[in-house]
Amino acid sequence: MATRDASGFLAAALLALAAPAAQALSGQVVAEGLGDTLYVTAPAGDDRLFILEKSGLVRVMQGGVVQATPFLDLSALVDTEGERGLLGLAFDPGFAHNGRFYVDYIDKATHDTVVARYTVAAPGANVAAPTSVQNIITIGQPDYANHKGGWLGFRPGDTANLYIATGDGGYFNDPQGNAQNLGSPLGKILRVDVSGSGAGYAIPVDNPFAGQTDALGEVWAYGLRNPWRASFDAVTGDLWIGDVGQGAREEIDLELRNAPDAAGRNYGWVLREGSIPTPGVGGDRPPGAVDPILDYARDGSDALGATVIGGYVYRGPSLADADGRYFFGDFISNRVFSFLLGADGKPLDLREETDGLLAGTGLQALASFGEDGHGNLYLVGLNGTIVRVVPEPGSLAMLVAGWGLVGSALRRSFRQAYLRGNE
Repeated sequence: MATRDASGFLAAALLALAAPAAQALSGQVVAEGLGDTLYVTAPAGDDRLFILEKSGLVRVMQGGVVQATPFLDLSALVDTEGERGLLGLAFDPGFAHNGRFYVDYIDKATHDTVVARYTVAAPGANVAAPTSVQNIITIGQPDYANHKGGWLGFRPGDTANLYIATGDGGYFNDPQGNAQNLGSPLGKILRVDVSGSGAGYAIPVDNPFAGQTDALGEVWAYGLRNPWRASFDAVTGDLWIGDVGQGAREEIDLELRNAPDAAGRNYGWVLREGSIPTPGVGGDRPPGAVDPILDYARDGSDALGATVIGGYVYRGPSLADADGRYFFGDFISNRVFSFLLGADGKPLDLREETDGLLAGTGLQALASFGEDGHGNLYLVGLNGTIVRVVPEPGSLAMLVAGWGLVGSALRRSFRQAYLRGNE
């Protein structure tokens, strides 16, 4: 539901969901029978796909084959109870020449969040060097097994700063008040400078709370419950966040890169759940807080599910009915949706994509979306199945996809020009 004119958007959304789903897209199984898969990603331009498993493994798929030897094995370090595990993976923008990548996991001994940097064993190698580890940040966690966040990412055009999503630490109604506390790193999007060669990080001077004595300089945004997952639009650099609700609403938040209030946003939790006061806890929006761009009920006529899975704006090889659409899903209902961002900044043309993308694939417990090095979009099931979004056989999208290389080159040129103009 949009934050303004909610009733109108809801009516439009329900009409769109009642209409036949677009038939130009399909789901192609690229891997199955794996472990507890949580995420896929790849360095820009790389032909491999890197698969993250909750238990602590990062695997490599090359040429359509999952390699027998893991890229990285952290299973001895990772706690997997509840929502703990190996939760995030991001490649340094300079990976092609520096071999750096970052992981986010819950430590088995302390139950704290660890973000660490590794390098590959050799340029182009399908294995990392375990002894290359450098600790970037350790974040203390309460001893609850949920709400750990874990997504990591670099904004397009920003090669120095790593974004880190953290949940509020767990349990019901954020009992420690972390999400609204600027002195806590939990319930936040953090932004840290990892461009140095050693362990640790620097606080970017343009972070919204840098230098303040009453707030952590690492905080970029706050008021989040359990951001699962986030992504950057590869063309615009806008930040999209799927934040899991508690008992009433699921929400998707959007930070436009060049918005005047882009830095330091408060998304409202624990006082707000989606666009409403948190039942039994909340009230009016805190001063300056922003509502989600879309939220939905966990039950009732506009329910789409009960655990949102944040996704991506599709910017890959041209697919009819996919270009520029934001794809997201729901873990509990195992459903997939997409919409466009209208010129007024509101969701437009909400569609259900479940039948086209998941029917016959066997994917269950949708846990994440991901992109490869060429912008192709993937859906990841916790049951070990990974599905790529492809044109439906025989559709117009299949013909359009034949121009994918041309389209990708044009997008790269546009993206580079856009980022140069917005650095």
